[in-house]
Amino acid sequence: MKIARAFRFLVLVSALGLAFAACGGGSGGGPGSSPSAAAGGGTPSLTIQGFAFSPDTLTAPAGDRVRIAITNEDSTTHSFTLDDGGATADVPPGQTVRVSVTWPASGSVGFHCRFHPSMTGTLAVA
Repeated sequence: MKIARAFRFLVLVSALGLAFAACGGGSGGGPGSSPSAAAGGGTPSLTIQGFAFSPDTLTAPAGDRVRIAITNEDSTTHSFTLDDGGATADVPPGQTVRVSVTWPASGSVGFHCRFHPSMTGTLAVA
Protein backbone atom coordinates (compact mmCIF):
# COMPACT_ATOMS: atom_id res chain seq x y z
CA MET A 1 0.00 0.00 0.00
CA LYS A 2 2.79 2.43 0.91
CA ILE A 3 4.73 1.46 -2.22
CA ALA A 4 1.72 2.16 -4.45
CA ARG A 5 1.22 5.57 -2.84
CA ALA A 6 4.93 6.41 -3.21
CA PHE A 7 4.82 5.31 -6.86
CA ARG A 8 1.79 7.52 -7.57
CA PHE A 9 3.54 10.46 -5.91
CA LEU A 10 6.68 9.87 -8.00
CA VAL A 11 4.63 9.71 -11.21
CA LEU A 12 2.82 12.94 -10.30
CA VAL A 13 6.05 14.79 -9.48
CA SER A 14 7.65 13.56 -12.72
CA ALA A 15 4.65 14.65 -14.79
CA LEU A 16 4.65 18.10 -13.18
CA GLY A 17 8.37 18.45 -13.82
CA LEU A 18 7.90 17.62 -17.50
CA ALA A 19 5.00 20.04 -17.80
CA PHE A 20 7.01 22.89 -16.30
CA ALA A 21 10.04 22.10 -18.46
CA ALA A 22 7.88 22.23 -21.60
CA CYS A 23 6.50 25.65 -20.65
CA GLY A 24 9.78 27.45 -20.09
CA GLY A 25 13.18 28.00 -21.56
CA GLY A 26 12.04 28.82 -25.09
CA SER A 27 13.97 31.15 -27.35
CA GLY A 28 10.86 32.95 -28.60
CA GLY A 29 10.54 36.69 -28.23
CA GLY A 30 8.57 38.23 -25.47
CA PRO A 31 5.83 40.80 -25.81
CA GLY A 32 6.64 43.51 -28.29
CA SER A 33 9.46 41.54 -29.88
CA SER A 34 9.68 41.26 -33.62
CA PRO A 35 11.62 38.16 -34.67
CA SER A 36 13.28 38.36 -38.04
CA ALA A 37 12.45 35.61 -40.47
CA ALA A 38 15.94 35.95 -41.90
CA ALA A 39 17.80 35.71 -38.58
CA GLY A 40 19.99 32.64 -38.70
CA GLY A 41 18.05 31.31 -41.69
CA GLY A 42 15.58 29.63 -39.34
CA THR A 43 11.87 29.24 -39.73
CA PRO A 44 9.97 32.06 -38.06
CA SER A 45 7.19 30.94 -35.76
CA LEU A 46 3.95 32.24 -34.32
CA THR A 47 2.16 30.88 -31.30
CA ILE A 48 -1.58 31.24 -30.87
CA GLN A 49 -2.55 31.31 -27.22
CA GLY A 50 -5.31 33.12 -25.35
CA PHE A 51 -6.89 34.18 -28.65
CA ALA A 52 -3.78 36.16 -29.65
CA PHE A 53 -0.78 35.76 -31.99
CA SER A 54 2.63 35.92 -30.35
CA PRO A 55 4.63 37.69 -31.52
CA ASP A 56 2.19 39.91 -33.35
CA THR A 57 4.85 41.19 -35.80
CA LEU A 58 7.33 39.26 -37.95
CA THR A 59 9.95 40.86 -40.20
CA ALA A 60 11.83 39.68 -43.29
CA PRO A 61 13.45 41.24 -46.35
CA ALA A 62 11.08 42.54 -49.03
CA GLY A 63 9.89 39.90 -51.47
CA ASP A 64 11.36 36.90 -49.60
CA ARG A 65 9.40 33.63 -49.65
CA VAL A 66 9.25 32.44 -46.04
CA ARG A 67 7.70 29.40 -44.32
CA ILE A 68 6.11 30.30 -41.00
CA ALA A 69 5.42 27.65 -38.34
CA ILE A 70 2.16 28.45 -36.53
CA THR A 71 1.34 26.56 -33.33
CA ASN A 72 -2.14 26.69 -31.82
CA GLU A 73 -2.09 26.26 -28.04
CA ASP A 74 -5.77 27.15 -27.65
CA SER A 75 -8.60 24.60 -27.50
CA THR A 76 -10.37 25.89 -30.62
CA THR A 77 -9.40 26.08 -34.30
CA HIS A 78 -7.87 29.36 -35.46
CA SER A 79 -6.55 30.50 -38.82
CA PHE A 80 -3.62 32.47 -40.17
CA THR A 81 -5.04 34.60 -42.98
CA LEU A 82 -3.23 37.41 -44.78
CA ASP A 83 -5.36 40.53 -45.10
CA ASP A 84 -4.45 40.76 -48.81
CA GLY A 85 -5.67 37.19 -49.42
CA GLY A 86 -2.17 35.95 -50.29
CA ALA A 87 -2.30 32.96 -47.92
CA THR A 88 -4.57 31.26 -45.43
CA ALA A 89 -4.30 28.17 -43.26
CA ASP A 90 -6.50 26.70 -40.53
CA VAL A 91 -4.63 25.67 -37.38
CA PRO A 92 -6.45 23.02 -35.30
CA PRO A 93 -6.02 22.97 -31.50
CA GLY A 94 -2.71 21.52 -30.33
CA GLN A 95 -1.21 21.40 -33.82
CA THR A 96 1.51 23.20 -35.76
CA VAL A 97 0.91 24.20 -39.37
CA ARG A 98 3.49 25.65 -41.75
CA VAL A 99 2.47 28.19 -44.36
CA SER A 100 4.58 29.77 -47.12
CA VAL A 101 4.26 33.52 -47.41
CA THR A 102 5.79 36.01 -49.82
CA TRP A 103 6.78 39.12 -47.87
CA PRO A 104 5.45 42.42 -49.21
CA ALA A 105 7.66 44.41 -51.60
CA SER A 106 7.53 47.34 -49.17
CA GLY A 107 5.78 48.38 -46.00
CA SER A 108 3.73 45.69 -44.31
CA VAL A 109 0.72 43.43 -44.65
CA GLY A 110 -1.63 42.43 -41.87
CA PHE A 111 -2.82 38.99 -40.88
CA HIS A 112 -5.77 37.82 -38.79
CA CYS A 113 -7.78 34.82 -37.68
CA ARG A 114 -10.80 34.45 -39.97
CA PHE A 115 -12.79 32.88 -37.10
CA HIS A 116 -11.83 35.55 -34.54
CA PRO A 117 -11.23 38.89 -36.36
CA SER A 118 -9.92 40.60 -33.21
CA MET A 119 -6.80 38.39 -33.51
CA THR A 120 -4.39 40.38 -35.70
CA GLY A 121 -0.73 40.79 -36.54
CA THR A 122 1.67 42.22 -39.10
CA LEU A 123 4.32 41.02 -41.54
CA ALA A 124 6.76 43.93 -41.87
CA VAL A 125 9.66 44.49 -44.26
CA ALA A 126 13.01 44.42 -42.45
